[in-house]
Amino acid sequence: MSKLGKKLFIVFLLLIFFTLALVGIIINYSIGESFNDFINLQREESINELSSLLSERLPDISQVSLNQILTNFSRTNRIQIVLLNQAGNIIYPANSMRRMHSMMGNGNMGMMPEDNFSDELQLKQQLNYDLFAKKEIIIQGEPVATILWQKFASPAGLNNDLYSYFKNKVYQAILFSALIVIVLFLIIAFFLSKRITKPLLNLKNAVLKVAAGDYQQKLTANSNDELAELITAFNQMTTKLANLEKIRKDSTSDLSHELRTPVTTLLGYLEALEDQKITLNSQTIVEMKEEINRMNHLIKQMKNFADAQNRTFNLKKEKVNLNKILENVAVKLDKEIKAKNLQIKFDLAADAFTLADQDSIYQIFYNIIQNAVKYNEFSGEIKLKTMVRTDIIVVEIKDTGIGIPESEMPFIFERFYRADKSRNSKNKGTGIGLAVAKELLMAHGAKIEVKSRQKGTAFRLEIPRK
Repeated sequence: MSKLGKKLFIVFLLLIFFTLALVGIIINYSIGESFNDFINLQREESINELSSLLSERLPDISQVSLNQILTNFSRTNRIQIVLLNQAGNIIYPANSMRRMHSMMGNGNMGMMPEDNFSDELQLKQQLNYDLFAKKEIIIQGEPVATILWQKFASPAGLNNDLYSYFKNKVYQAILFSALIVIVLFLIIAFFLSKRITKPLLNLKNAVLKVAAGDYQQKLTANSNDELAELITAFNQMTTKLANLEKIRKDSTSDLSHELRTPVTTLLGYLEALEDQKITLNSQTIVEMKEEINRMNHLIKQMKNFADAQNRTFNLKKEKVNLNKILENVAVKLDKEIKAKNLQIKFDLAADAFTLADQDSIYQIFYNIIQNAVKYNEFSGEIKLKTMVRTDIIVVEIKDTGIGIPESEMPFIFERFYRADKSRNSKNKGTGIGLAVAKELLMAHGAKIEVKSRQKGTAFRLEIPRK
């Protein structure tokens, strides 16, 4: 079991022990009162039966029979009882009176000789009436006597041996149940801990492999909870890291190739001149200059990206006219536009002013529109549109070019990324332009979206007005 699994197992174990201990304490404090209620309920039922019996027999029962009935009842049910007549004098226990007048028929019920009065008084003084409950005996709708019966109160009350027996049985049941619960819980906790920690262990191992440079790790989520969301996020991260790694390798290869080509060409010219295989004429100079310009363009693109990153921390915001900047970019790219016989269509809203860094906005528009020109078809079309909203200005740049494959869409703003090779076979580029545009847009708090089908690409920019 893993370290995390052991910790979870111990936590579950402590939780069940604390729960059982708490339940035991609650039962220990409540068992006495519950037992009292149970015993007293049984006693009350027995007293009700006794009351019914006496209601039938009191009119003609003898003192001896009464004593025998009450004594047998008291011993059988282990209940101390006292019987009072209507006047409140003690009829039972019999040792409180030496004799008793007839309770019914002679009109002297409850009368007793004076020599027994002291015995009754002594018994009354010994009785604690707070421990007794009352039950009246009704004959023909009139109360003729009252049964006082002692309520059970553990542990200081009567029948402590019964209470102890009951208490021990309850504790045995609790202990037995606790042992069963603990065993079942240990089994459940073991498998539950493994189930919880297994995907976490898989995730940990995958993260370690990613840290070692293996970005092809993918995990499967078998649930629909936060852990599944974490696994999904991990898979997305590894996908992006794998693509970034591919971009890095491709860009390194492309950059080395882009730099090697003009350098190799220049080196060839210099060696040929050194060996006097060619002469330094205007044609040779033009060809060498083209290679130098090619290398210089690549270096300039790299510098533009570095400048764009620096500019994100040093924006000089001022009031700028987005329409004017779009028109200036179109003029700047006029040569390339005419070379492909492209049509530029403007649909510009009035008052397209915002607070922004003018150089950054120019760079953003230039990179996106240059991209639209480069990958457009011959005699194609580019639409430039602005729309003023309450808090933002929307800029749309659409072309009728070759489009971008859907699989490439998530990565077009990555540094050095260029779409599939066929797209770039005739249009060499560094893959930096769109990355620069996005960096600068994010610095302005703007959003950029791109949509592309089999033909044509549309960029939508949402630039805050303030």
